[in-house]
Amino acid sequence: MNFLIATDSTCDLSKEFLRDIGVESLNMLYYVNDVEYGKDDSNRLEFHEFYDAMRNGSRTSTSMINEETARTFLTELSAQGKDILYLSFASALSGTYDNFVRVAAELNEKNDNKIYVVDSKCAAGGEGLFVTLVADKRNIEGASFEETCKYADEVRDRVLHYFVVSDLKYLARGGRLSKGSAFFGNVLNIKPVLHVDEIGQLVPIKKVIGRKKSVGALLDYMEERYNKESDKVYISHGDCYDEVKVLADQITEKFGITPKILPLSYVIGSHSGPGTIALFFTGDTRI
Repeated sequence: MNFLIATDSTCDLSKEFLRDIGVESLNMLYYVNDVEYGKDDSNRLEFHEFYDAMRNGSRTSTSMINEETARTFLTELSAQGKDILYLSFASALSGTYDNFVRVAAELNEKNDNKIYVVDSKCAAGGEGLFVTLVADKRNIEGASFEETCKYADEVRDRVLHYFVVSDLKYLARGGRLSKGSAFFGNVLNIKPVLHVDEIGQLVPIKKVIGRKKSVGALLDYMEERYNKESDKVYISHGDCYDEVKVLADQITEKFGITPKILPLSYVIGSHSGPGTIALFFTGDTRI
């Protein structure tokens, strides 16, 4: 591989999987009751432990990757003397992208090898699917650095994201829903279906009554919009594997595809909560 690909931990892909496809990764920090986690692999909560803490009322929050951390990460990668393609968490959801752009511009003035930063406009397993498709472009098709950068800019808009949540209070806490709407929505068992739009924002697109119907709506959207560009389908979940397995089996039955089931990263899960289910696949457009 004559150039490097890198991303951040919001992509939901394990370190082992990323290593297998030749992608470097940088952890993003998260906080539980103001205690910092995620700085390294030894400083982390177990998956069930994190979501159980949320269920039991613990406060969770996250922080973007700052310029200092981005500079250290890119400087260490640049020492290998190769061009770098950095695939960033959606700029509409985090300031991480802007920090990487500033640091890349700084390093590009000093170094012969170049850094190209892409706003994935993706989150969670959608970012993971995007990263996988871009890595495949290099690893399987043998695309050059320039060709892969161009492909990344194009394919991101064809990675579709559909989310449902179990409890609306987490969306309200993050400002994506009013507290009043969250309260009455929970009382009436209203479950919004959300997607990540062409800008990279998480927006509601449909309201249904009941958890089962909301999860079923994910399959409906895939039936309507899946374009078969890639046979890779990812599902991220906030500690609700049994429900996700049912959805995965339905997808296998309808499309002959075995989805990759991923644990929803703590960064995204902090804002969507336990019970989040998110489905990702390729489509013609997010609009």
